[in-house]
Amino acid sequence: MVKERLNELPDELIVTILSKLPTFKESVATRLISRRYEDPWNLAQDVTLEDNDEESVMTFLYGYFLSNDAPALQRLRLKLTRKHSASDIDFWVQTAVNRNVRKLRFDLSGGTLELPSCLSTCTTLKSLILRDVLIEAVPWGFRLPSLRSLHLFSVNFSIGDSVANLLKICPHLEYLVLNQIRYDVDHVDTEFAPLRFFLSSLKSLHLCPVIFSGKNPVTRFLRSCPVLETLVINEIKCAYEMFEVVFPPRSCLSSSLKTLHLFSVNFSSDESVVKLLENCKALEDLVITRTRDDNVWLFNITVPTLKSLSINNAKVKRADAPGFVINAPNLERLSIKDTVSNFLMFGYMPEVTTANIEAVCDQSENFIGSLTFIQHLSLCSPTSKTPYTSGTVFFFLEHLELCTCSARWAKLLGSILNDAPRLQSIKLKSKCSAPFKRPLELWTEPTVVPECLLKHLEILEWREYDGTEQERKVAAYILGNATCLKMATFSTRCGDKCTELKKMSRVSEICQLVFE
Repeated sequence: MVKERLNELPDELIVTILSKLPTFKESVATRLISRRYEDPWNLAQDVTLEDNDEESVMTFLYGYFLSNDAPALQRLRLKLTRKHSASDIDFWVQTAVNRNVRKLRFDLSGGTLELPSCLSTCTTLKSLILRDVLIEAVPWGFRLPSLRSLHLFSVNFSIGDSVANLLKICPHLEYLVLNQIRYDVDHVDTEFAPLRFFLSSLKSLHLCPVIFSGKNPVTRFLRSCPVLETLVINEIKCAYEMFEVVFPPRSCLSSSLKTLHLFSVNFSSDESVVKLLENCKALEDLVITRTRDDNVWLFNITVPTLKSLSINNAKVKRADAPGFVINAPNLERLSIKDTVSNFLMFGYMPEVTTANIEAVCDQSENFIGSLTFIQHLSLCSPTSKTPYTSGTVFFFLEHLELCTCSARWAKLLGSILNDAPRLQSIKLKSKCSAPFKRPLELWTEPTVVPECLLKHLEILEWREYDGTEQERKVAAYILGNATCLKMATFSTRCGDKCTELKKMSRVSEICQLVFE
């Protein structure tokens, strides 16, 4: 009703009234108000306000006051590079609260933020992002009653325990990201006590990175997150060990944690990794990216509940040759990129159906031979041996992607053709930027045509086909023996290679040649 009456007033009077509001500029206000009948207010639900764009700020403010039916505001981002008074920011936020804002973001370029008091009564705010902000103190009695997601990026606090004070006012928080934050755990509490906040609803915690001070900071943090399901740790820095050797019996690790991502995390020893994973009683998803100085020689991953495992050990070269031992009998998905170590041992994993493996490994009896139930396999193995023992049969393997960068890729392909009787598709592609420096082992035709070529193979895809003698022999053998082949796709730079392929004999009458 008040808005309707305001719209009925003369333009000059409306301008006078709105001049009492912050960021008033008469020329802009007059232009906006004069257009309100011929171009009705179409208030956006996703708004970014920048202090170098006065018209966008005034459109947001005046549009709310002059619109009879302002829609709910999904997101407001305040991107401010100049210093603004707390009252100005309060007014903008209050306008957003009046429109039932759900997501709020502050980018203040290092400026100071006094948390607007109107947020304490906002029941619609679900997400708050603070970036490049200085918070001097959290007001006493301040609350964020409905907040579910909190992101802190490069947020500084004048008082050491303000991080804890900020977390305490979010009783229903479910998702928390701390990025480029300094946090003094010992300032908050003693080493053997929980932190002074209790995040009873928190399900996902991302620490990436946080500079901790104090002993066992991550363990102590986890004590206050009893139902945590996802933990991501990225380049954490602290003066002491992050994890205790013995975890609290009621820790989230032993009950609720299902996803754990460790990116460039330093441990005290091999044993600390074993103890950490032993305590993860419900873990299903594990991601590990190793760093040069992680203090671990051999990663022993023994997790009976694990369903998905991803390992990246390819970023840095090390003087020693560390590796991995994996025992996960219920694992279903496996991804490994390890071009550094030369030790990779798999336990029996009958549930793995999908695997992406790029690794240097000569332990043939303990490599992919344990993946006998695999259905989708992507393999890059620049090794001198076939990475499984003789007699192994991959009866369920249907889709194979094989890297052609190694010196013996053709010999390995021949072995898999013989040992995968139900293979339906083959993709050949070089994943590596440079070929493996070993003498090329020439293709040898199988003495008996493999069963997969006679009965099942339907798709052949060959990327970066160069038409070398080795490649021509392999292509001719597959085209000449794959009786069920429906499509053969070759990606080549040279037109004469296409002519050669077209002249090759094809046993399958329905096979289509495709060139890219």
